[in-house]
Amino acid sequence: MIILMSVSERSSESTIGELTEKILNSRRISRQDQSQLMRLLCGSYVGEREQDLVEKIYQGLHRGSIKVVD
Repeated sequence: MIILMSVSERSSESTIGELTEKILNSRRISRQDQSQLMRLLCGSYVGEREQDLVEKIYQGLHRGSIKVVD
């Protein structure tokens, strides 16, 4: 099965990837990061790679290795 993504879907996919990588590398998530991530996830195609990155953020928050900052 071939899945074609529009330019906007690929663009939001890279933005999700960039934001999640930033959060994972800094081990911090701000309220602004959270809001932006939620907007991106609700409004676009989310690939398997991005789902895995979001899961890593969730696990980091759950374990305490990612801190919520203002």
